[in-house]
Amino acid sequence: MNTLEKCVKILTLFSDEEPTLQVAEIAESLGLPRSTTYRYIAALRTHGLVEESPDGKGYRLGGRILELAATMSRKPLRDLALPYMERVARETGETVILCALRKHVGVCLEKVDGHHALRVAHELGDTYPLHAGATGKAILAFLDSDVQEAILADVGLPAFTPTTITDAVRLKADLVRVRERGFAESEGEAIEETRGIAVPIFAPSGGILASIGISAPTYRAQGKDRVRLIRIVVGAGRRITEELSALEAR
Repeated sequence: MNTLEKCVKILTLFSDEEPTLQVAEIAESLGLPRSTTYRYIAALRTHGLVEESPDGKGYRLGGRILELAATMSRKPLRDLALPYMERVARETGETVILCALRKHVGVCLEKVDGHHALRVAHELGDTYPLHAGATGKAILAFLDSDVQEAILADVGLPAFTPTTITDAVRLKADLVRVRERGFAESEGEAIEETRGIAVPIFAPSGGILASIGISAPTYRAQGKDRVRLIRIVVGAGRRITEELSALEAR
């Protein structure tokens, strides 16, 4: 095997059953000297394809692998989600956005503008910290705890408005509520005087894939209007997840 083949072989050793591997295990599996295996691991780490596990006892697939995997799914996800987003926009009049994880931040993959004259503006490709806003929290809440910790250590909890959650204990409590309720809310945490409502979209494997949400001026998302918006967004997210699973089963 040449160098490229050996690096590919190393990547294929990782699985759901063995997400973390030690160098000795990799070397034994491929029949390589440990010193040679270390060199290959170092090269893969340089490109973000593997990373050291949080406990420092082995290696796991890196963020670049996850980004590449998400890239493979983004176009069909946009195509699949767009009709649901358009329906939500028609029913609510509010701007609808589809977001995903890119490295340690959220990114806007798709948007459908609402028909109200006063609406919250988003642009395709915009990135933002996951702790500030409903679509980000709808993703962050369903990531593994070690991934959450890595993101918070890297990005921190910067404030964007007076209501941005900047305390880690408060944020973790909020993320627990998101998991329990199945949707996230933001009360002016990214943009003042707006309310965000978002729900997770899950891959057929059960892992978090993206989120769909709306942003509206606070006065249009209170009381019965808020309850109605939550019902519509939750329903859209559930149907997107169900359709993704149905496509996988075909």
